[in-house]
Amino acid sequence: MSGKSLLVVDDESMFLDLVEQCVEDDFESVVKASSIEEAKDKLMERMFDAILVDIDLSDGNGAEIIKYIKDWKPCDNDGTPIIVMSGLINEQFEKKFKDKFAGILAKPFKPGDLQAKLLIALGKTKRRKAADLNLTSDKPTVSAERPLVEEKTQSKAPDKKIQIKFQEEEISLDIFDPEVNAPFKIENLGKRVDSILKKKIQQNTKLKELFKKITVNRDDPYMMNHIGLLINITTGISKQMDWGSEQTLEKFILASYLHDISLGDNTKLAKINSKKEIEDATDLSTEEKKLVELHSLASKTLIENKREIPQDVHTIIEQHHELPNGRGFPNGIDHKRITPLSSIFIVSHLLADYIISDPNWSADKFVMKYKTLQKGPHFRKVLSV
Repeated sequence: MSGKSLLVVDDESMFLDLVEQCVEDDFESVVKASSIEEAKDKLMERMFDAILVDIDLSDGNGAEIIKYIKDWKPCDNDGTPIIVMSGLINEQFEKKFKDKFAGILAKPFKPGDLQAKLLIALGKTKRRKAADLNLTSDKPTVSAERPLVEEKTQSKAPDKKIQIKFQEEEISLDIFDPEVNAPFKIENLGKRVDSILKKKIQQNTKLKELFKKITVNRDDPYMMNHIGLLINITTGISKQMDWGSEQTLEKFILASYLHDISLGDNTKLAKINSKKEIEDATDLSTEEKKLVELHSLASKTLIENKREIPQDVHTIIEQHHELPNGRGFPNGIDHKRITPLSSIFIVSHLLADYIISDPNWSADKFVMKYKTLQKGPHFRKVLSV
């Protein structure tokens, strides 16, 4: 975000300094204002790329600043994305005003939450109006004694569209085949996924709009296999751990589709799985590295305030690049704070990419490569499946 400017309005000088430190690598210029009148003066001086406003100021309501921007359009700042923050924000406030602002932050918040909101506000995600999501017709198979079966060839996900009709609109979803290159042979998995998606999306307009933001290049073999494999592996592991309920399957389906939604169709960024890969990537700009580092939080931000998505899905998406040794990202938490469902998804995510990248993959080679994952009871149990 080099060259960009941010206006921060808050009546606590310490908080202004903390925000400046938090975003100093992302914004070349951070302008601080501690009152309504000072904020108006700053807005008259220049145009900003983003504005962060506390709505509880000592000299009045921060909404006055927002109204001033809309009414008077100082320096064309009426088009600048505005993020509001407050220690008084609750669920009712978010529900009422979520479409009014580029972001809403309840104090106190983590630096990563602020950075994720700014990424979304600045439009760092590439989105298309039409959705391209893919699920093929199911190919029933007989379960093997040991469900983890090695696949030696890569194949392209076959095309199949499901039409979902709404009152005045019909959208077409391409559903990813959970049987392509599948290590687990699970009877009727494709039909179950198809049914869950139709029921979940068709009955809810908010989910329809969310899924329409998913952008996938149907000619991209990575993107066309990644989600299908995630669904297959998470389901297979869950069944072996006796967690194979429809509710668990639904959570993994939603997480598989939505975990990288903030990356758009950028396969290069989606393939990065570690902090070292981010640091060593010479072909990525500073902005791209920052987006990869924070995309888990940014993706979670995009699905917030949607009651139709279980809280477990939010957690899975936020934690899907964490590692049991604490060396993952974005928060660097260890196995003690990673949830059981997230543990399944993390291992499945790594295995899915491993299968895509190596036609001669094997379960033993995968376990050897990621032996450091065997830390904590959840991860050890997942890897023993």
